[in-house]
Amino acid sequence: MAYYGKNYSQKLTQKEKSYLEDALQMENLALTKYNVYADQCQDHDIKGLLFNISQSKRQHAERLKQLIGQSGTVIQQYQ
Repeated sequence: MAYYGKNYSQKLTQKEKSYLEDALQMENLALTKYNVYADQCQDHDIKGLLFNISQSKRQHAERLKQLIGQSGTVIQQYQ
């Protein structure tokens, strides 16, 4: 993220975008694993915990998708 006067540019470098895409893949893999573990779990408390973690992973993945998709926009700096 570059700083230009009173604006922050959200244009990502190729390396930053690559890092975010890798992080998205890792979040999706973790999400899949937590869902599988929750499905296989017999204990309802642990099953609920695994489900909550998978929801958190889903939110992280959605945020990463937003960051990757919004690159190139410019936002005002708040002071």
